[in-house]
Amino acid sequence: MLTTDRPGTAARREARFVAGAIDVAVLLLILPVFLGFAGLTVLLQTNWLEVDPTGREWLWGYVVATLWFAAPLWYIALGTTFGGTVGARMLGLRVLTATADAPSPRRSLARALLLYPSLGLLGLGPLLALARGDSRPFHDSISGIYVWELDSTL
Repeated sequence: MLTTDRPGTAARREARFVAGAIDVAVLLLILPVFLGFAGLTVLLQTNWLEVDPTGREWLWGYVVATLWFAAPLWYIALGTTFGGTVGARMLGLRVLTATADAPSPRRSLARALLLYPSLGLLGLGPLLALARGDSRPFHDSISGIYVWELDSTL
């Protein structure tokens, strides 16, 4: 349970949803850069498709494209470590631990890594937030992270 010197109230589901939508928009602006770089990597290593790329050439493209899948994890981990992602900060949400401290990088990375299974299992992670009073989805519950709406007095 959180300490009595809480920074605000538990974040409303609506606020978390809007913050998530803003974060998706930010990622949609960033991720095409990775995919373009992956394609460019393959094209620059070949004779502009006169010859089929070798396995080594495709490997570099796959490595860069894999960063496309890893980018959201790092975005969330770094955002959590610094108090919230872009969407959370815009809406005045703060990411904290049970002791109202900033999460450690390890805890932040755990939260990010749990996000894909949380969303991927038929969306059961966010559905857990609907059933709980504190609006905490699976990845927040397991990683011990709380999302708060800041009081206007702070």
